[in-house]
Amino acid sequence: MQKQMGGMNARAKVAGMMMRQQAAADLNQLGLFIWAWPDGPQDMKQRLALLRQGGFIYSALFSHPVADAQQVEQWRQRWFTSPLPFASDGVVVRREKASPGRFWVPGQGDWVIAWKYPPASRVMEVRRISFSIGRSGKIAVVAHLEPQMLDDKRVQRVSVGSVSRWYNLDIGIGDQLQISLAGQGIPRIDSVVWRTAQRNKPQPPAARFNALTCYFATPECAEQFLSRLVWLSSRSVLDIDGAGEALWRSLHDARSMEHLFSWLAFTPERLQAIPGVSTLRGQRLWHQFNLARERPFLRWIQAMGVPIPKTAFARLKEDDWRRMQERNEEQWRRLPGIGAERARQLVTFLHHPDVAALAKWLSGQRVPGF
Repeated sequence: MQKQMGGMNARAKVAGMMMRQQAAADLNQLGLFIWAWPDGPQDMKQRLALLRQGGFIYSALFSHPVADAQQVEQWRQRWFTSPLPFASDGVVVRREKASPGRFWVPGQGDWVIAWKYPPASRVMEVRRISFSIGRSGKIAVVAHLEPQMLDDKRVQRVSVGSVSRWYNLDIGIGDQLQISLAGQGIPRIDSVVWRTAQRNKPQPPAARFNALTCYFATPECAEQFLSRLVWLSSRSVLDIDGAGEALWRSLHDARSMEHLFSWLAFTPERLQAIPGVSTLRGQRLWHQFNLARERPFLRWIQAMGVPIPKTAFARLKEDDWRRMQERNEEQWRRLPGIGAERARQLVTFLHHPDVAALAKWLSGQRVPGF
């Protein structure tokens, strides 16, 4: 049952099955819950009957009408403590009648909610504390823990967040933390259960970095510079297959990088000269770097770290760096999610000398839009 056995690593197993290129026998173990489809029948009984006819039997077997929150709680507790033919992490509560299909947007349906089961938790000891500098220059704190199994995951580290939150929580080495798993199985700190009498807390690095620092490779900029490279090569930005933190660190350590986009000018021979990069891998990386050159203009804007909110990105029409630079604060404020302060930041950012130098270099590399 869910209360005793937890998630049984089901989420990771399903993700692994879906990532495989070839069908596996394990796929026969997967099921799918469907309760509705856009502009389908408004009557729940009719929908469930059609789903049963289509082979989706669990939707009908495990759907029940309720009149109030107490009945929802009763079903939730029953399924939490009873054997089920599948792993689950909570219940879904929905109105019988959904909104018209044109209003269906992921994560924004006001006719359906999920009520998760209580997360598994453990008290874990802090072994050490480390700091990292992100691509925007913010310092993040990580607590490294005595490794333990939590539900179906081996947990040995947890994000504390910002330095200010770390100060507020007053977490030191040797302290005991109550750790549980948040959404997607990510460890989180619920509370500090016990603190050592003698406080042992490392000194965080000086807060001297920001969104406009470390576009060029220098020893003091190593962490933020690497964070920028990892970000730009991610799937949602330039999608450079085979380029992860290990590769960027090797290139940085070999002093092959002058600035954030130096890799665009690399030849296969130069890549193959990097320790750990074989002839074949060098050719593949060179091919991936050239593919990145053809990514849409707005992907390159993301790669540069221009602080445009996601909501505003969807409304941007510019495909040219010069026109983007010509936008004034008032024009930026017309986009959703951009207020007066963010508009000032954008104007300052786009005219910063380092950013302008990178844009000019990208133009020389014939990157679209520059």
